[in-house]
Amino acid sequence: MSSFHFPVMLALAACAFFLCRKGGTKISHALVCAGFGFYLADTAVAPSVHTALNSVTGMLGQLG
Repeated sequence: MSSFHFPVMLALAACAFFLCRKGGTKISHALVCAGFGFYLADTAVAPSVHTALNSVTGMLGQLG
């Protein structure tokens, strides 16, 4: 696992936790989304998603 993936994974896990606690998201919804992400990572779309995420984090990094 690269050093980029670990902070993103932690941030997404924290978001999922708080949405389940306060936002009315159910555990089943979070599991469906996690499963979707897991299978999306194994498709031809994964490099495009990765590139887009890198672009967004790069822009956010320049703002701060």
